[in-house]
Amino acid sequence: MNNRKIKHKFFIEKYENDIKDLRTKYYKNLVTSQKKDLISPSLSLLMIPFLIAIIIILKNYFSIKSYIIAIIAIIISNILIAILSSLLKLEETKNYKSEIRKLGYFNIEDYEQKLKKYITGDNGYYSILLNDLIQEYNINETTKKIFSVDGEGYYIWTNQNQDTINLLNCQKKSKPEIKSIKISSIRYFRIDNMKNCIILKSDTDELYLKLDSLPILNEIIKEKRLENIKNFTPENYINDFEIYMHTVKHKLEKKNQRNSKFISQNINHLIICLLGLCTLIGFSTFLKDYIKIINVTNIIFIFFINKSIKNIFSLTANKNKKEKDDIKEINNNPECIEKFEELKYSLGISNSFDKVYTNEGACYLTWVANGYFHVFLNVIYFNVVYMAIKTSDVNYYKTTGKECLIKLKDKTLTFKKEANQVFAKILPNKDYDWLKAYQKQNNML
Repeated sequence: MNNRKIKHKFFIEKYENDIKDLRTKYYKNLVTSQKKDLISPSLSLLMIPFLIAIIIILKNYFSIKSYIIAIIAIIISNILIAILSSLLKLEETKNYKSEIRKLGYFNIEDYEQKLKKYITGDNGYYSILLNDLIQEYNINETTKKIFSVDGEGYYIWTNQNQDTINLLNCQKKSKPEIKSIKISSIRYFRIDNMKNCIILKSDTDELYLKLDSLPILNEIIKEKRLENIKNFTPENYINDFEIYMHTVKHKLEKKNQRNSKFISQNINHLIICLLGLCTLIGFSTFLKDYIKIINVTNIIFIFFINKSIKNIFSLTANKNKKEKDDIKEINNNPECIEKFEELKYSLGISNSFDKVYTNEGACYLTWVANGYFHVFLNVIYFNVVYMAIKTSDVNYYKTTGKECLIKLKDKTLTFKKEANQVFAKILPNKDYDWLKAYQKQNNML
């Protein structure tokens, strides 16, 4: 930063490391759901068991029995709240607010003001960093600029060897960084008429750009326009998607590890608070002069006991998610959906192709083209399942009980019985009974 002292270092690091992604997700949820977050689930759901416990303790005049009943009530009510939160997905809207609340901000407006002052404003961290990068890379008013569909602007230029394009985001919506993309790693760029944008796909990412970026892309990387690409390499597209999905899987695993660590911390806090509560209850039997102070301190212990129990149950519910829960999560993730749809486009796979289902409910798209029988798993998963088999290597399909088996040269695929109607249409000469009758007739001749 050219020896400039960046103030409010803790605020910046906390935002970059812990809050930025939660903030982005929060605002995306508001836009997509078109509804206001009228309540704060994190705070209100924390207080319900605590208030129940306080009522029990006060009604029973701080007796030992009242503390035992109160803690049992806290456990039961937090179990019910954890189940309710999971069913209603209340935890999805609380993260951004709960994180800034830990920093002492009780509403989003206060935090956003500080965010603008310290980071995103004209004199903030991003502005200083952007100016430094502009000077370092000799960017000026003649440097070309393109814009993404979300309004982010990028300076764009090539290096001296003309084999790399450099992008620098410049709207101060996110941390200004130089993104260098080897031209050889750019798969293509194309116009998406459905989304009214340009999609620039590299081996690691996709950029969604406004249509007025087209002349600049044509000037810099005309040979990468999809219409100008001669070689079709489906393996590259599949590999790109699988690499991305394995980063998603890694994030899910890290999230589970963080949850496990946080659960252990809360268990330790719970044990300490319980020991403290028991100690003070013991002292209250012979320190009558300090009973009011002891009772107030016990209430504070009850609050933290409730908080620890709440965290343990809510995080344990997330920790115990099965693989099918992860699959459901990624199939509802907007970024994963975008990546998957672009994969299908790059492979020439249409949603209009016939659908067949396994007995487990997995959907496959299937079609016949250019002498090949194609099968594609139409579910977002960590690996891509796509087979293109010569029709001559399809031996037959056969209905047995509730299943439809399709026998290939080296394997057998199993689908629901209804799949035979699809195969009858796209593989009319591969029906097992028809082939058997045909062969019998030929033998008679």
